[in-house]
Amino acid sequence: MHSMPPITAVLALSALSGAAAADLTWVQFQDPAEHAFIVQVPQGWHVTGGAFRFGPLDPRAMVEMVSPDGKMRLRLGDSGVPPYAVPDQTIGRSAMREGSRYSPHGVAQEVVANYLPGWVFADLYGQARFAPMCRTLDLKQMQQLPVVYASSGAQQVTAGEAIYRCDSVSGAGPMTAYVFAETQLTRMQTTAIWQVTWLYSFLAPEEQAATALKLMLHAMSTFQIDQQWERYQLRLNGQAGNSAYHLFQQTMAQEQNHFQHQEAQFQQQVDAFSRALRCVA
Repeated sequence: MHSMPPITAVLALSALSGAAAADLTWVQFQDPAEHAFIVQVPQGWHVTGGAFRFGPLDPRAMVEMVSPDGKMRLRLGDSGVPPYAVPDQTIGRSAMREGSRYSPHGVAQEVVANYLPGWVFADLYGQARFAPMCRTLDLKQMQQLPVVYASSGAQQVTAGEAIYRCDSVSGAGPMTAYVFAETQLTRMQTTAIWQVTWLYSFLAPEEQAATALKLMLHAMSTFQIDQQWERYQLRLNGQAGNSAYHLFQQTMAQEQNHFQHQEAQFQQQVDAFSRALRCVA
């Protein structure tokens, strides 16, 4: 089995990763589908994604960034992750069980599922996302982290991360896979829904893992929702859809200013990530 870099190498990597991110040229990527948002991405990388609409109240954002050599893959959001409906009497009477698709009034494509804390979702998501790219995928750390943003209407918000060691199927050598997820539960009268309000992940060679995290955080700090699109979405939602749209705003990084003023928090996360790497063997 290959081993992770020695402690001195990881420490040097953490110190140099900021410089590595700064050396890149960043260019603007605009959602090609609805012009819903813009975000900075590394120039020369293969970038795909945008806003994917699954219903009037169910737009989802995803941006995938792949390095020119194909070894580093960063993903912000995921259009394949739906909103979730917590099982209740109404759902039970319709004979739907966990995993069933549920489309209330045709405004969103939900999936029936009990609430999962952020760190549990991060692990389940990581297994599904990275398994096709890894001969072996070993969970090395799963832990709870502070939430990014807690909505006043939410009853429960949790966040966490999962870190894996991946033996790449491409023969690129030992890789590090990472997922951060925040989940938020909201109850509305007799029903409850939950969403993955923050989700970012990457796969990178072990020696580039800290750099990948910094690149991901930089991109997120530049995420902006288009104001014209925001007005359009508010009109589309109408009064009844405001709560659902507010959840979507969080998913789409509406708290851009929060990230721009949280460099210290980012550095703490990078430092913690580097410490975790030292324990991975």
